[in-house]
Amino acid sequence: MVAAMHSEITDVIYRVARAMDSRDWALLADCYSPDARGDYTNAAADGRDTIVASARGFLEPLDATQHLVGNVEVSVDGDVATTHATFIAQHVRAGGRFMMGGNYDDTFRRTPEGWKITNRRIRGIWSDGDPAVLTVQVS
Repeated sequence: MVAAMHSEITDVIYRVARAMDSRDWALLADCYSPDARGDYTNAAADGRDTIVASARGFLEPLDATQHLVGNVEVSVDGDVATTHATFIAQHVRAGGRFMMGGNYDDTFRRTPEGWKITNRRIRGIWSDGDPAVLTVQVS
């Protein structure tokens, strides 16, 4: 039972990465609880809809992204779980690239629909490449 819960929770973390890279905003929304919070290095988001809108605004201008997630650690206490995972994210636009690596620290709640992220804290540790790739270019 514990292994199954760990697998279900880890699958949500992987689905978030797949949703962002494929621009599947419905899938991304399904990974979060309606009252979820996002805590990013330079911003915060309150509520699932705001989290999805923020990701969409950040990622859609890019030509491609690839989020690789690993080293997932899961701790379950009843209907609440905490996780720590590492990531490498590559962002590509118009021939330029920007990569960063860091940590995802998540809190989950078990719901009738499955495990949902209630809080995600993202912290970058390193970066490489051209950070201008991340800025929206207005023509």
